[in-house]
Amino acid sequence: MNKLNRLKSAIISGAVAMSALAAPLSAVSPSLTANAADNDNYAKLLQYSLYFYDANMCGNNSDCALTWRGNCHTNDVVPGGFHDAGDHVMFGQPQGYAASTLGWSYYEFKDAYDSTGQTAHLKVITDKFAKFFRDATKLNGNTVSEVLIEKGEGNTDHNYWGAPETQGDRGRMLWTTGGAANVTAEYAAALAANYVNFGNADDLKYAKALYEFSKKDKSFYSAGTFYDAHWTGSDDELAWAAGWLYLATKDQSYLNDLKGCPTAYSVHSWESVQLGAAILKGEITGDWGSAAELSKFSGNNYYFANEWGSARHNATAQLCSLVAAKYNKADSSWAKGQMEYLTGDKAFANGQKHCLVVGFKPDSSKNPHHRAASPDVGASKENDGQNNKYLLIGALCGGPLDANGTYKDIRSDYQGNEVAIDYNAGFVGAAAGLYHFYKTGSTVSQIEGVKKIYSGSGATVTPGGNDTTTTTTTQPNPGSNVTTTTTPNPGTSTSDDDIVLEGSSLKAVKEESTVDGAINNVCEFSHNGAKSVTMYLKVNSSDTEVSGGFGTWNGEWVQEEFSGVKVGSDKTVAIDYTVPSNVGSTIKAMVWWPHDDDVTITKIVLHKVGSSSSNNTTKATTKATTTQPRVTTTTTPNPGTSTSSDDIVLEGSSLKAVKEESTVDGAINNVCEFSHNGAKSVTMYLKVNSSDTEVSGGFGTWNGEWVQEEFSGVKVGSDKTVAIDYNIPSDAGSTIKAMVWWPHDDDVTITKIVLHKDGSSSNNNTTTRATTTTNKDVEATLLGDANCDGQVDLADAVLIMQALANPNKYGLNGSDRTHMTEQGQANADVHKKGNGVTSNDALAIQKKLLGLINSLPVEEV
Repeated sequence: MNKLNRLKSAIISGAVAMSALAAPLSAVSPSLTANAADNDNYAKLLQYSLYFYDANMCGNNSDCALTWRGNCHTNDVVPGGFHDAGDHVMFGQPQGYAASTLGWSYYEFKDAYDSTGQTAHLKVITDKFAKFFRDATKLNGNTVSEVLIEKGEGNTDHNYWGAPETQGDRGRMLWTTGGAANVTAEYAAALAANYVNFGNADDLKYAKALYEFSKKDKSFYSAGTFYDAHWTGSDDELAWAAGWLYLATKDQSYLNDLKGCPTAYSVHSWESVQLGAAILKGEITGDWGSAAELSKFSGNNYYFANEWGSARHNATAQLCSLVAAKYNKADSSWAKGQMEYLTGDKAFANGQKHCLVVGFKPDSSKNPHHRAASPDVGASKENDGQNNKYLLIGALCGGPLDANGTYKDIRSDYQGNEVAIDYNAGFVGAAAGLYHFYKTGSTVSQIEGVKKIYSGSGATVTPGGNDTTTTTTTQPNPGSNVTTTTTPNPGTSTSDDDIVLEGSSLKAVKEESTVDGAINNVCEFSHNGAKSVTMYLKVNSSDTEVSGGFGTWNGEWVQEEFSGVKVGSDKTVAIDYTVPSNVGSTIKAMVWWPHDDDVTITKIVLHKVGSSSSNNTTKATTKATTTQPRVTTTTTPNPGTSTSSDDIVLEGSSLKAVKEESTVDGAINNVCEFSHNGAKSVTMYLKVNSSDTEVSGGFGTWNGEWVQEEFSGVKVGSDKTVAIDYNIPSDAGSTIKAMVWWPHDDDVTITKIVLHKDGSSSNNNTTTRATTTTNKDVEATLLGDANCDGQVDLADAVLIMQALANPNKYGLNGSDRTHMTEQGQANADVHKKGNGVTSNDALAIQKKLLGLINSLPVEEV
C-alpha cells in the first residue's frame, strides 16, 4: 500500500498554504440551529470512538479494554505507543498528531468527556502516547540528544498479514539527532497538551526540551511514500507546539512563536496542523485571521477534501468548526449535518447511506482493512466475502472515494476502508464537540469484544448547548443578578454540586477594548445548568476597586455590570452572578478595571443549587444599545428580481429561518441569522400569507454591544410581497440578525436574503463588479498558465486561490500588480472547461504537476 495517497488533501491545501496566499477568507459565523434529533447519540459515539485506540495499542497492553488484544512487540528498543493504521509499523508524525489532537479535543470539550464518563479512557490513551514520546527521547538535563521517530519499516511490515501479537521482532528503529522538526515538534505538542489536561510535570519537561530541539534544526523528515511530509515543512508543527506550551506555561516567548503561525488553507491533518495552530492563536489572542480554512465549512453537501480518507478529513473539519463555534467563528449545526453522513443518517449524492463507524449500528461497516481485526484472513479480493474475525469497535473507515458517496465495505479496499490513529483523532473530537453543544444520547454498558466499559450517565436525549429554538426579548431587572463579596477566600470549599473552573480548565483570555484600547480580562464558559456563578479575582496592583460585568446572548445581548467593588485586604474579590432563567448557552465574565496584568481571574465556580460566595448585594446595570434606523423599504418589490453576479443569495436549504417566541407578548417571530460575508447591504424578501397590509421588524448586529435598527409600517405590495433593504454599518459584527415581528408566526415567510457585495439594494441591482468567471471572448493560450508566464507550475494554482480568496486584490482588475487577467482566467479554466474558475482548477493543475493526471483540461479531479 502506497500511503502517499493518504496525503492528497495536502495537494491543494498544503502547497497553497506554504505560498503565503492572500488575505484569509472570512470565517463562517454561527446561525440559529434546530433541535438535535433523538437518534443523534453523541454520548455513545464518543464512547465507541475511543476504543479504536485500544485495538492499536502496542507493547505492554495491560490497559487495553478489548478481549482480543494482548501484549505485542515488547522487544522493541523502545516499547509502547500505537500502531499506525491497519498495519503495525509506527511513524512518528501521525503518532504526535493523533495524540495532540486527542488532547485538543479534551481541552476544548472536557465537559463532554466528564459527563459521559470518558475522561478516564481518554487519559489512558494520551498517557500511553506521552510515555512513548518521553521514552523515545534521550534527554540529558534539559537537552535532547536523540529521538526515536519510527519503528519498523513500511514495506517489510506490509508483507506481514497477521496478529501483532505473533509478528515477532520487526528490527529497524529510526533515530534522529535533528532535522525532523515536523515529527519532534508534534511530540512536544502532544506532551504539552497532556500536561495542560492532566498536569504530569514530566510531560512539560520533555515538551519544552523537544521544542527547543526542534527549533535548532527546522528541517523536516518525510517517511518515504508512506507519509510524504514535504508540503508544509515544519513551521506549522512548531507553531502548534508553541501554542500548547504557551497554554501550559503562559510564557510570552511561546505566544510570540504561535503568532507567526502560517495562514491555514487546509483542514487540520497529520501533515498540516496549520488550522489547529491558527485556531489556538484565535482563542488566545482574538486574532482569527490565520484560520482561513474555516470559511469552507458550510453548506449541506458532504465536505469532501480528498478521495483518500475523506471521512477522516470530514470529521476533523467538524472538530475545527465546533471549536470555532465556541467563539462564534463557525456554526455547530454544520458539523451536526456532516456527522449525519458518517453515521448513516443522511444519504450521499448517489442516494446511498453508509454508517462508517464500526459497530455503532447494526448496518455499520464491519470489514475495515486491519490486520489485528482480521488476523486469519488477508486483504486479497478473493477474501472479501469473509468478514473480519473481530469487530473493530469505534473505528472510522476511510469513507467515500468521491463526493457522490462511492464506498464499499470490503477489506481489500485499503483506500476507502483504511483505518488509522490519525483518522479517529478528529472523529473523537467531533463526537465530543457535538455532545458539548447538543448533549444528546447515552453511553452503553455492553459492547461486543470489550471487557472494560467506560460509561457514565451520559445525559438525557433532550437537546441542550446551542440548540436554541426560542429567544427572549425582555429586559432584565438592572442589578438583580450580581452581588459582591469584598473579602472572600478564593479557596473556600464548594458544594458537591459545584463545577470549579481553574487551572487548565479555566480559559481566561485578554481582549482589547475597541472603546479605549484597554486590555480586559475575559472568561467565557458554558453554564451547564448552574443557577449562579462566582468569579474569583486576584488584584495584582494597588487598585482598591474592580469593575466589569457578565453577559449572555439569548437572542439579544443582555449584560449586567458591577463597579466600585472593594478589593479585600488579601487582594482578592469574589463576584456573584445569578444566572437569569432566559440565559443563552454561554456566559461571558469580564473585568474592565483593573485591566491587563493588574488583575487575574483565578477561578470560576458554577453553583448548581444556586449558592454563592455571600449575600452582600450590589446593584448592577444593564447595557443594551440601539441606534437610529438605517433601514429603507420598498413597498412593491419583486422578490424574483435578478441579483448582481456579486450577490450572495440565501434561499431554500441555505436559508436558515426559524421561529422564536417572544417573552414579551408570546408572539412567534420570524428570524434569520447569517454571516454578512463582507457585503455592504442586505435585502430581506418577505411573503405575507395573511390579509395584513403592513410589516414591522428590525436588523441587529453585535459589535461589542447590540446595535438594532427597526422598521415599521412598511406597506405590503399588491402581490403580497415586501423587500426590506438594510445598509450594513461599517462597524458591523460578524453576523446579522433579521427579524420580523408583524405579521408573526405563519402569517409571514422570509423567502430570501440577498447580500449585496457592491452595496446595491432591491431598487438598484444594476451595479456590476469583476468576477472570477471566464471571459468567453478570450481563448486559452496555454491551459493551466493562470499567471501568463508561459509555463504551468505551482504559482498558477496559487494565483487561482488568491483570486478566489481576495478578488479585490488578485481578481480581475485587482489592486495587486500580479492580479488575474482575462487571459489568465481563460488559461486557468481547466476543470469542466467553460464553467468558470474554482478551487478545482487549482487542484487539477497540481495533480497534473504531480503526474496524477496526464493532461488538461479534465472533467473530474
